[in-house]
Amino acid sequence: MTDNIPLQPVRQKKRMDSRPRAGCCEWLRCCGGGEPRPRTVWLGHPEKRDQRYPRNVINNQKYNFFTFLPGVLFNQFKYFFNLYFLLLACSQFVPEMRLGALYTYWVPLGFVLAVTVIREAVEETRCYVRDREVNCQAYSRLTARGTVKVKSSNIQVGDLIIVEKNQRVPADMIFLRTSEKNGSCFLRTDQLDGETDWKLRLPVACTQRLPTAADLLQIRSYVYAEEPNIDIHNFVGTFTREDSDPPISESLSIENTLWAGTVIASGTVVGVVLYTGRELRSVMNTSNPRSKIGLFDLEVNCLTKILFGALVVVSLVMVALQHFAGRWYLQIIRFLLLFSNIIPISLRVNLDMGKIVYSWVIRRDSKIPGTVVRSSTIPEQLGRISYLLTDKTGTLTQNEMVFKRLHLGTVAYSLDSMDEVQSHIFSVYTQQSQDPPAQKGPTLTTKVRRTMSSRVHEAVKAIALCHNVTPVYESNGVTDQAEAEKQYEDSCRVYQASSPDEVALVQWTESVGLTLVGRDQSSMQLRTPGDQILNFTILQIFPFTYESKRMGVIVRDESTGEITFYMKGADVVMAGIVQYNDWL
Repeated sequence: MTDNIPLQPVRQKKRMDSRPRAGCCEWLRCCGGGEPRPRTVWLGHPEKRDQRYPRNVINNQKYNFFTFLPGVLFNQFKYFFNLYFLLLACSQFVPEMRLGALYTYWVPLGFVLAVTVIREAVEETRCYVRDREVNCQAYSRLTARGTVKVKSSNIQVGDLIIVEKNQRVPADMIFLRTSEKNGSCFLRTDQLDGETDWKLRLPVACTQRLPTAADLLQIRSYVYAEEPNIDIHNFVGTFTREDSDPPISESLSIENTLWAGTVIASGTVVGVVLYTGRELRSVMNTSNPRSKIGLFDLEVNCLTKILFGALVVVSLVMVALQHFAGRWYLQIIRFLLLFSNIIPISLRVNLDMGKIVYSWVIRRDSKIPGTVVRSSTIPEQLGRISYLLTDKTGTLTQNEMVFKRLHLGTVAYSLDSMDEVQSHIFSVYTQQSQDPPAQKGPTLTTKVRRTMSSRVHEAVKAIALCHNVTPVYESNGVTDQAEAEKQYEDSCRVYQASSPDEVALVQWTESVGLTLVGRDQSSMQLRTPGDQILNFTILQIFPFTYESKRMGVIVRDESTGEITFYMKGADVVMAGIVQYNDWL
């Protein structure tokens, strides 16, 4: 129960025996940022800071203005293939070794270097443009004078930032308010952890209850947060409001966070900035940009070493046939220069030109529109792919799920027989509407020998209730249109969930007649084929975890008062929970 104990902003002594949690922390300390430590962030008051924080600037470039040329030349000549031709060209400055005009050696080498420098300059320019677009993206900041526009690079720790739907979160923030009436929002985190499943986030309860977002500036409150670290799956902190009687303290967890790089998938949110710049979780989990080299270049470099070794052997043999007469060591070098055409510099030119053409063709391919070539040094690596391994989380797939089969012991329904399921659902609710009110209630479900229609109905209702899907009503691009939600318009409804599996299940129940039309933190509403609204109160939710491999929900039917526990999960877990039968 220690997770519920609120943290308090106390002044801590520097721990001499503590070690940094990751290599990024050492880098921060070397760059003048000091040792990362916990912080107290006052809402809407970035001037009340107890330490210096980095600017909220994203920089993915490999070089700067001063290191560009030396860095490019170093990355070229650290491989033997390029170093060999450099030494070959430099040897022509020695009169005893000169075999021809200087331009015959320096012009090909200069052309190769010019192509490489231009290619690297173009990539660095494109990277700079992408970074500038991110850093200059405009956001709304809550201030005492109202809402003002601010660039992403000018956002500071303590600012109250408004993030719209489908907008990127500019900094690591604590989730304070949402426009969604269910009191939560979904995040797309594919750019952070590679998973396309949406993540559910909850605002701080104290700030969500405020009448308007402007009231966040009227209260005296702060967030006490842990030091910056690389863990994107955990967070420890406390929200405290001092001007209430008594003061309110709420523990914060990963469910209250909005990490930079994620995208808001539902509603409009307001958050307070905790970390910026190089202290962002996404930046601390990113390695420094480096120059990439393909496997083909490494193979050519290895073959160059082998051929050079053969040249040395041939040169020694030629000198040995002359019995090492005179200045034999100069004769070895001259023979090396004479046989140097065995390693053609034109191969290097062809490789660079080929990679440029490959990159250009990939960008212009009509079958893969929108493809961005971020590195033109390794496009040929795509041709070496033999096997592509992926899971079903949608990292490399579209992850579109369709419900195809329902198995109820002795009876199975597939796609071509779903109309039978629909008729069963229709018959159950038609019979209930014709029965007198006294006969309604749990009597149908408590029969030992239930009819097939009731069995199908219970299965469909279980699927329609046991999930984390939220219906959202949209009209002309505006979320939560009051009239559309009031009428439960099918054309305006969009299902949002953390997993496409969940959406596929709810869409299937809608196709057979039982539609999820409303949901918030404490209730759900289903619509029957006869347009009757069934109200259910959510008493408890047991969320899905990778350890339990199942989820559950306890709901109360408001029309009958019946309380039911529904659970679903993976077959390896549910096989030991449900009643034994032959087909499972």
